[in-house]
Amino acid sequence: MSDEEVVEAKKSGGKGLVIALLVVVILLLVGVGVLVFMLLGASHDKEGGTADAEVHADAAHGDEAAGDAHGDDHGDDHGDDHGDDGHAKSYSPKYKQFEPPAPETPPTYFTMDKFVVNFNGDGKAKFLAVDLQFMSYYVPIVGPDGEMEHLRPILKNDIQRLLRNQYFSELDKPDGPDHLREEILKVTRNVLEKHNIYPDLLEDVYLTRFVMQ
Repeated sequence: MSDEEVVEAKKSGGKGLVIALLVVVILLLVGVGVLVFMLLGASHDKEGGTADAEVHADAAHGDEAAGDAHGDDHGDDHGDDHGDDGHAKSYSPKYKQFEPPAPETPPTYFTMDKFVVNFNGDGKAKFLAVDLQFMSYYVPIVGPDGEMEHLRPILKNDIQRLLRNQYFSELDKPDGPDHLREEILKVTRNVLEKHNIYPDLLEDVYLTRFVMQ
């Protein structure tokens, strides 16, 4: 091989080495760029996910807050209405509906005929005598021409039956008259309910006379 050919071979080998080095550098740069891009993309996705989570959390918290506010408002409104309504009662529409009493309405009383009945006197008494007054804030229930006036014969019958079944030993206890009041009120409310009247509109019953003799 001539000197000229040797020189040309060296030149060709040098160019090939430079090209190879350039290719390696380019590949390294591309690899670094891809790696940086991937890292930036992952970081962006993570931040975006965190932001979304925060947004969702805030939204959920807002919903809960709104729910709490709604519940509080509902409770307050209900409480205020209840306070403003005084003695008015809300009840199922299956019962007869009556005009609710004004908050300042005083109690009204329905007086039953005097009851004098034979009862289980345990050899110590023969007769039980009671006078009753029923109380309600609903005049249509206990007023002069109210529902209880129309039911008077039924009430008298059921209350007399109850009184006849009493025992002296029970009524003579310190709380005997109070238990009797509870039983009379229960019997009376049962009569009202059977006639489509909400029983709790009748508030209470009082024994204005109670005698065993």
